[in-house]
Order: sequence, then structure tokens, then C-alpha cells
Amino acid sequence: MAIVELKDVWKTYRTGKVDYDALRGVNFKLEEGEFTALVGPSGSGKTTMLNIIGGLDRATKGGVYFKGEEITGWSLTRLSQMRRENIGIIFQSYNLIPVLTARENIELGLLLRNWNPQDARKRADELMEAVEIADMANKRPDEMSGGQQQRVAVARAIADRPALILADEPTANLDTATGDSLLRIMEKLNREEGVTFLFSTHDQRVVDRAKRIATIEDGVVVKDEVLEGIGA
Repeated sequence: MAIVELKDVWKTYRTGKVDYDALRGVNFKLEEGEFTALVGPSGSGKTTMLNIIGGLDRATKGGVYFKGEEITGWSLTRLSQMRRENIGIIFQSYNLIPVLTARENIELGLLLRNWNPQDARKRADELMEAVEIADMANKRPDEMSGGQQQRVAVARAIADRPALILADEPTANLDTATGDSLLRIMEKLNREEGVTFLFSTHDQRVVDRAKRIATIEDGVVVKDEVLEGIGA
């Protein structure tokens, strides 16, 4: 089943008196359980595409579907609810709350989803073990390295077991060893929990592990290939 589908999606931005088409008639379908890399040069439309899929931005025209239901015209409130219940987002800049500890950053989203506090604490502790930062539980972001912060961001994104993870350049600021470790963790989540991943990336390490690679140039998906056996 397609978890996401874009049908002839355009996104136009106005800069001064000039219109700029960030996406130009994109057609794209993401199936449940995929581990897909979206690649292309800077300014090609990768982040715009992820933002539209995640309901963070709206298409100028065309259809956006989530689990078969068109969400193109949904209100911001309804989009926010859909995102909260179904999608985890991993940002390149981490977007952790600086005054909260690692554990509290992970717990917060669960508490906002009405989890019991004890269950939220248990889930946060489980995830910190899974992403190998259990010893960072009581550290704030400014007390952690970039790699440790990104692991917290991954744990936060997957905490409520979303159907889809959107990851925008998740390894861009990480060294080779940390990036590889994080990718292994995400592969395991994909393989064992069936979480669907869509990465926007320039990183060859992500591309090498992807099971599908979609290439976008100048707002158009120009190539889309499934790679059997990759990422195993």
C-alpha cells in the first residue's frame, strides 16, 4: 500500500516580483516499509518535497495523498494532527529543546500525545538504549556532541511508532563512525519494526544503504530506481 503519493505536484514561491517553481509536476509514490533516498543537488527541491509530504508546507497545485486519502486541502490543524499521529521528522539541525534533557526531549512528544507519564519514561529509556545514548539521559543538548543530539532526535522521531520517518540530511553534520552507527540503527527500525523511511540526502553513505533511490533535479523527479539487495 502507498503510504504517500504526490500527483503532478507543483510548489511555487514568490521572491519579490518573481515566481520560482521549486517543484514542477512531481509524481512520486512511497510504499509502506521502504527505505528510500531522495537525492539531487542543492536547490533541486528535496527539502520542499519532504515538507509537503509532512504537511509542513502546501502544494501550489496537484494532489498530495497520505494512506490513500487526499490531504491537499486540509486545514493546518488537521495537517498537524495527521503529522503528530503518523509522521516522525528528523531535522538536520536536530531541533531539540535546549532547556530539556535528552530523556525529556523524547518524553515530551509522548506526553503531548496523552501517554501516561510512566509509560512515556519507560519508552524514552528503551529508545535511548536502542540508539546507544542511555548515559546521556540527563544531559541537555549543549552538553552533548552533534552525533549524540542527532540520536536523541531519532529517538524522539520514532517514539510513538510513526508509520513514516522523514529525515532531512540526518547525517550531514556527523563524522563517519557516528553516521554509520546511526544508519545501522535506522535500518534496524526499518527491518524489525516496519518503519518507512524517506531521506533527503547528499551523503553517499545513505545512498549506499538505500533500497530505492529517487533523483530530483530542478524540481522534477528525473530517475527512480529500486535496488534489490541494497541496505541488507
